[in-house]
Order: sequence, then structure tokens, then C-alpha cells
Amino acid sequence: MYEVRTLTIHYGKPLPSDIEGAKQEIEKFLSNFSDAVDEYKSNYKIKPTYLRISFPNPPFLDDLDSFSKEIEFLTEKYSINLGQIDSNYNKLSEAIITIATNKMFSSIIMEGSGWEEVLKISKSLHELASNNPELGANIGVNTLNEKYFITPYYPLASAVPGKVMISAALTYPNYLKDSYTKNGYNGMISSVIEAGKLAQDMAIYIANKLNIEYAGVDLSVSPWMEESSLGLIEQVSGVRLPKSGFAYGLRKVNEALIQASKNLKTVGFNEVMLPIAEDSKLKARASEGDLTARHLAMLSGVCLAGLDLAVVPYDINGVAGLLLDVSAYARTKSKTLGVRIIPVESVEPGDKVDLGRFGETPVISI
Repeated sequence: MYEVRTLTIHYGKPLPSDIEGAKQEIEKFLSNFSDAVDEYKSNYKIKPTYLRISFPNPPFLDDLDSFSKEIEFLTEKYSINLGQIDSNYNKLSEAIITIATNKMFSSIIMEGSGWEEVLKISKSLHELASNNPELGANIGVNTLNEKYFITPYYPLASAVPGKVMISAALTYPNYLKDSYTKNGYNGMISSVIEAGKLAQDMAIYIANKLNIEYAGVDLSVSPWMEESSLGLIEQVSGVRLPKSGFAYGLRKVNEALIQASKNLKTVGFNEVMLPIAEDSKLKARASEGDLTARHLAMLSGVCLAGLDLAVVPYDINGVAGLLLDVSAYARTKSKTLGVRIIPVESVEPGDKVDLGRFGETPVISI
């Protein structure tokens, strides 16, 4: 079956100018959000797996440590994304370490596509992972310089200043795989529409209760361990990753999502995601030693997150080059692509690194 993975609030309303006032406003809104979700569950016997809130940019950026610690208690119930940080921010490393250490999320937005910029980003990602590799999962890179990108998916979620919106996402790789196996390609499209309508109805209900805007549902196929995106794509393509023909399967599933989108209001990525640490089958393929980060980056040409939650050996120039490559694909597609890459010292391809809630994740070569 499938489930509504998350409802994400995109909170662009200006916050009070003091940290205490901002905390109180956020806490009150999230309480109302939770009450509305509980009411929906009471009426329809279903609720989302996660409740999330995202902001345009980190509030109180120059006093981020104080603000983050003040609202950290909310992360016990809600996932919090503090939004986009410009790559040219002079305290970039300090900011992302503070955010991730306080159990929150954020994205670095690339302003251009040159070596100087990506080397700075790469050094910050290396410094973050050197504190604890697990923290690397909380920080992504937006490679297209798309401001205030709206998606329910972390860590690239943001918000439009002045607006409060809600979006939804699904967990449904196995459901789509079963639909494709039993009913073919058109059956899979019908299943995307069915699941998408459920997520849409839920989000619209909450939007009406909170008097906010419904942004849309992101139909992206995103895995969670045994709910494997890789399993679906290998079924459709007829080959195992990384054999030739796999990208064809990616494209076919993405085309199914495009067709389904005509029946729904969509937002965000709406493509296949391949985060290594979140997909049990993808972890297994990575452990076989045939996958490289460069190969996954090349898949960004046909899916939104080929290079996601990938653990690689420490290599500042190598990681910087991967960011440039994915940025090139993003500009070719004119579509936002995200990267989460976790460079770790003193490891080699084939080693495994503990990423906390994601478990042990194999290291792949660049």
C-alpha cells in the first residue's frame, strides 16, 4: 500500500523581531497544525507519517545558535527546515553545523557555477561531516540558484516570503512496483493518481482548517529502506543498476509522474529520488562496488536526486567537481537538482559509515 509521507508547512510570514516572540508564534502555529491533522485522522482514519515546517531563510541568522537552541524542543514532534543559506555567507560552515547539530535542516543555494564557489561549499560540507557524518544528512545543496523553492522534501524545502502554504508527499515505491507488475505502465500511472489524490485531499483539508494556501503534492518516488525506488526502476527498466538501460527506466517512471500530474496540483520535484542511505536495495548495490558518485551524478540528467545521501572519501576537489557536474545538469534541464554528499575522512570505498537513523551506509568512490 502507500502512505502520505509528510505534510510540510511553508511558513513565509514575517516572524516577530525577538527570538522569544518568534518561538511563541511558531509553537502556536504548529499546535494548530497538529490539531488539524488529528481532526483529519479522527474523521478519515489516516494521518501523515511526518509533520514538517520550513522557512524561506534561517531566522536570526546572525544569532542562529540562540534561536536554534530555543526551538530545538519542537524537533521532538516536527521536522524543521530553516530554509536557504547563500553560499557566499561569511559564516557558512558555522551556520550549517549549528543547524544540523540542533537537529534541523537547511540547504546551501549555489549562486553561480564556478570553482571558487563550489570549493567553499565543499570545504563547509567536509567540516560538517568531520564533526559527525550523521550531520551531513541534514544539509543539502540547491544547484540551480532557485530562490524559495517549494517542495515538501528536506533539506531543499523553503518558503515564499509573505505566504504560508502547505504541500504533501508520498511513500509508495512498492505500491507502484506492484501496480506496474500487475497492470502495466498505464496501471502504474493510475496508481500515482490515486495516491496523489489522497495526499492532495488531506493537504487541502488542513489548508482550509488553517486558512492557508494549498501549494500542491510532490509526486516524487522517494524510498524508505524496503520501500525501494531502485526496486521499482529495475522492474521498469528490466536491468540492474548500473547496467546500460537503467536510465531508460528512470525516464519512463518520470514520464508516468508527468502524466499523473495533469490530474493534480503538483509542486516541487516530481521525479524519482535515489538517496543511497534511505534505500536498502541501493545500499546493497553500492556495497557491490560498481557504483561511483560520478555515475550517480550523471543520473541527475534523468532524475532529480541521483547524488543523494552518498558517503564518499574525503576529497575537497572531488566533491566540488561533483557539485559543478550536477549544476550543469540542473541548468540543462532548467530544473532544481539537490545534492546531499557526505565526505568522511579515513574511509575507503566499501567501508561502512553509521548515519544514525539511516543505519550503516556503504562508502562509494568519487
